[in-house]
Amino acid sequence: MKYQRPKGTKDFLPEEARKASYVEEVFRQTCALFGFQEIRTPILEPKELFLRATGAETEIVQKEMYLFFDRSGRELALRPEGTPGVIRAVIEGGLNPPQRLFYLGPMFRYEKPQKGRFRQHHQLGIEVLGEKGPYTDAEVLFLATTFLSAIGIKDYQILLNTLGCQNCSPAFSQALKAFLSSEEKRLCPDCQGRLLRNPLRILDCKNENCQKIYQFGPKIKDYLCSDCSEHFASFLSYLPQLGIKNYRLAENLVRGIDYYTRTVFEFVSERLGSQNSFGGGGRYDNLFADLGGEKTPAIGFALGLERILMLLPEGEKEEPAIIFIAFLSPADFEKGKEIITTLRSARLKVIVGEVGERLKGQLKRANSYQARWVVIVGEEELKKGAVSVKDMKTGEQREIRKEELLNFLK
Repeated sequence: MKYQRPKGTKDFLPEEARKASYVEEVFRQTCALFGFQEIRTPILEPKELFLRATGAETEIVQKEMYLFFDRSGRELALRPEGTPGVIRAVIEGGLNPPQRLFYLGPMFRYEKPQKGRFRQHHQLGIEVLGEKGPYTDAEVLFLATTFLSAIGIKDYQILLNTLGCQNCSPAFSQALKAFLSSEEKRLCPDCQGRLLRNPLRILDCKNENCQKIYQFGPKIKDYLCSDCSEHFASFLSYLPQLGIKNYRLAENLVRGIDYYTRTVFEFVSERLGSQNSFGGGGRYDNLFADLGGEKTPAIGFALGLERILMLLPEGEKEEPAIIFIAFLSPADFEKGKEIITTLRSARLKVIVGEVGERLKGQLKRANSYQARWVVIVGEEELKKGAVSVKDMKTGEQREIRKEELLNFLK
């Protein structure tokens, strides 16, 4: 074949596109129940936005961003994640917190394509802006679990940790750096570089040897200030009250982004294999100020659509049956065309065949569309104020009066 899609991208053919639309619609409905409004931001953003927000030393910025110069010479990035663009839009648009916002759309990261992980992928995300209490952290997880339950996904765990705040995390970072410095030669090459620039990134390393080394290192819980410790304990106390029990504490969970503070979390499922994460998020109370706005507490998450589709139960959402209408002649169309409007106005799924084509050809076409019913509109039936309806599953055909057709099909 002469033309193929770029490596790391995928086509959503009709069946998968239908499932994706279903997931997105349930996400929209769930967000609305929790008082969220949709926001849409550009796919293109200034490179500097992600350097400042996501972090210059993160894997995303160091290795995965798609960068290019436009014709005016400005360096732009295809957005690798949604949060920085949302915060930029809120500040630039003059929206005053509190705000509850959600978004859907494509993100771009130049990483090794793997099962369910693509260079162009789609995220479903939320941002809660201007709410600082621990209940809000629990409410965010409650929204996520409500959504996942609504689409039938149950086999997953939520990993939880706290990173502390700007008052207590520096002491932990110094202790971690001191411990890992004595193990520097045993660290992978990437972590040896991280040790100099940002030791916390080492906790995010997936290298098995690096993870074993950290098992004996300092733990963030031992360095938390009283406010952060109380915030995390209170957050955990709300979870069972909201029916959230499928979580566990993960001391090395830091998420691969620099702006997180306090609560962080990740959604994982063993059904996805070694790359088992399908979303995550956390609190980022300093990001507004870092991007030039007023200091504003905030928390959010993003879920990967492609990975959710891998977890979606089969048959969880059945597509409405297709009704195929076969007009046997142009004259029959003139006399019976109101049937089309009647059925579609009732939100039934209708495909109209080639007017005047022989019935055998139209039935073949209906079968190709996997129609459940074929409504045959012909001269003899119309004289009696009726149509013929063929059940494509059983082959049975019966005559139905036009005024009774809608109720019959519904």
